Amino acid sequence: MEIRRFFVPNEAAYDNYITIDGDQFVHMTKVLRYKVGYQLIICLDDGCDYLCTIMEIGKKSAKARIDLVEKNNAMPNTKITLYQALPKGDKLDLITQKCTELGIFAIKPFLSKYTNETKFNKERIQKIGMEACKQCGRGKLPIIGELSSFDEMLEDAKKNDILIMPYENATVGRISSIRNLKQAKSIGIIIGSEGGFSDDEVKKAKKEAKAKIVSLGNRILRCETAAIVANTLIMYELGELSK
Repeated sequence: MEIRRFFVPNEAAYDNYITIDGDQFVHMTKVLRYKVGYQLIICLDDGCDYLCTIMEIGKKSAKARIDLVEKNNAMPNTKITLYQALPKGDKLDLITQKCTELGIFAIKPFLSKYTNETKFNKERIQKIGMEACKQCGRGKLPIIGELSSFDEMLEDAKKNDILIMPYENATVGRISSIRNLKQAKSIGIIIGSEGGFSDDEVKKAKKEAKAKIVSLGNRILRCETAAIVANTLIMYELGELSK
């Protein structure tokens, strides 16, 4: 039987036991039909995998004994944050799923001049990120930020060691040519929505946040494609796509 992965807050751990409740408990007992004696992997927020055995199952929670603790190696050493201009419809679902699989540290949506969407369901995106973590074997959930303005996004993006902004009108600049990329502890990626960015927004990001403006090729990519491609290229340059 496959050993499934569950995510619980740090405070759920005590002595040599972990409590599972809420949605994770419901999924474990009502959907997967787990019983006393079943094994599972529990992830707190410390980057470790806790191999556990279920000891008790109550009406609203279960108690699992910690049998083994191992470091989870699925997260890259470099913290990569995706600043994504809010796309229309459910495109952020796909972006979250695939970028989580690729190892993204955080996803922070924002509004830009040509953004046409304003509705953002943070709880939904968090759930999609959690399911993607279970699928790919990650031990830490991606941080999902609140919806912000373009200026607020830039203020946060400045904190990264390197900030990268793919732009469809860029004629020079490649991710592979960015100096000291492999030495960076944190990298930010700014991706536009369906309408892209205005020239003023690109100039502002370059001037105020020292963003490196790059091209992703001669073809104009959809926003969800651009987010996944940019993240993949960075992971490749960091050596995170090979063991």
